[in-house]
Amino acid sequence: MTVKVNPFFYGRKMKVWKRGSSLEEIFVSAKGREKRWLLRTNGETTGLYTYQPQDDSLTGNIYWGKVVKVQSGLGAAFVDIGHIKNGFLHEKDFPQNVEAYHSGSISIPIGKCVHEGQKIMVQVVKDAIGTKGPRLSAVIEFRGEHLVYMPLGHYVAVSKKIDEDIRKVLRGLGHEWKESKEGLVIRTNAASVNRDVLFEELNALRNLYEGLQRLSNRLKPPALLSEEQTFYEELLDHLKKGEGGRVYVDHQSTLQHLEEMVGKLTKDHWNFHLYQGNENIFHHYEVSAVWENVMKKVVWLDKGAFLVIESTEAMTVVDVNSGKFTGKNDVEQTILQTNILAAKEMAKQLTLRNLSGIIMIDFIDMKKEAHRIEVINALSDALVEDRQRTSILGFTALGILELTRKRTRLPLTTYLTQPCTTCNGSGRVVSAESKAFQLERDLWELEGVDASQVVIDGTKDVLQIFAGEQSQHLKKLEKILHKQITLHEENHPHPYYKIRKIE
Repeated sequence: MTVKVNPFFYGRKMKVWKRGSSLEEIFVSAKGREKRWLLRTNGETTGLYTYQPQDDSLTGNIYWGKVVKVQSGLGAAFVDIGHIKNGFLHEKDFPQNVEAYHSGSISIPIGKCVHEGQKIMVQVVKDAIGTKGPRLSAVIEFRGEHLVYMPLGHYVAVSKKIDEDIRKVLRGLGHEWKESKEGLVIRTNAASVNRDVLFEELNALRNLYEGLQRLSNRLKPPALLSEEQTFYEELLDHLKKGEGGRVYVDHQSTLQHLEEMVGKLTKDHWNFHLYQGNENIFHHYEVSAVWENVMKKVVWLDKGAFLVIESTEAMTVVDVNSGKFTGKNDVEQTILQTNILAAKEMAKQLTLRNLSGIIMIDFIDMKKEAHRIEVINALSDALVEDRQRTSILGFTALGILELTRKRTRLPLTTYLTQPCTTCNGSGRVVSAESKAFQLERDLWELEGVDASQVVIDGTKDVLQIFAGEQSQHLKKLEKILHKQITLHEENHPHPYYKIRKIE
């Protein structure tokens, strides 16, 4: 996780992560078509992951696509990759502009990068969300154990977690090995292996790219060239970077696959166990309730305070409420304690719910700038274990803390829920009063219609409001419309009516 903080608000160094500082447990449910795994650190759930076959992430997939539209105003092209929504390819994600950025040259406009009808190899960097198609890049990345190879990346970067002297050596090797247009990112664990291992890995990644090039020459776009197995990729990524502990898996072949892929070094940090019970693995280890809790809008904190989390396609808004938390000190200290609790919990909710994009947290108003800085520091410290890149931008003029979190996969709620057919996802339904008045408008349309009787089914609340006290309004309407109106009560989960018969 990389946390970038506005230096005006935050000036301390980040904590350094060390392997083995805490015990992790991973519970993997892999029997059915839907795959899930849960991460627990020191007895507290710190990660939830769901993979459904129809919603599997496209991130990392490589496609042979066709440019269908170039929009100079947006500085982007739309590429058909064979999915419902065309991919979005910005001009800055072309190799020539990556080269321009690193050399300090002027960027090249989209019209000179690509043209309509052009065939192009692209990689998905962000899944489609809402009305937006997947975000693409023409700078393809092949991730190895120690290197990230970019056939058209143009630059060399070395992990900042490596000692500076070793970084210089590795950077020199990267420039020595790479060809003119190639790019390399040398990962943290490269510092602990022989240079021959790194060179062999680089050549293996080169061969993989050359194989995809040959494949693309035989295919007509749009076509899938390489598919990420997101479930395995993300789980294995954590096993390689995690702190070590126990892994419980309910499926024999999945367990064997994980053991084979993690490698000997990582195996020393993890103990693998096959769960063979009939009860669901999450129920057995008493962690199933977490999935339900992350769907709730209200999150309770200690001492009676709570958060209200509302997400839209554009952003997530969080409201912090003190609730019953009054504290033992003065009001300002009570507010500070509540906000610090909220900051720590919100860091946890970001990872559990996989919230991303723009996030606005409306903390309880603090008068002292020092208190605001304390809250930012508490949030930043709590985000250290988050593997997604998060930027804390500081408090706005209205006192709302603004941050952004990198979006790679859809929020967990997208996988586990769907919009309510009653309220269309708004969280609200039409009131009984509105339904009653709507019924009245519908009946007025029957004025002059050749019919003598109308039969209406509806819920008790709607029919009572429609009829009025002692059915006065019903009788008045019958007289005006010259029709007998018969009401029948029906049970329904929300205010409802239906004109069943007109005769």
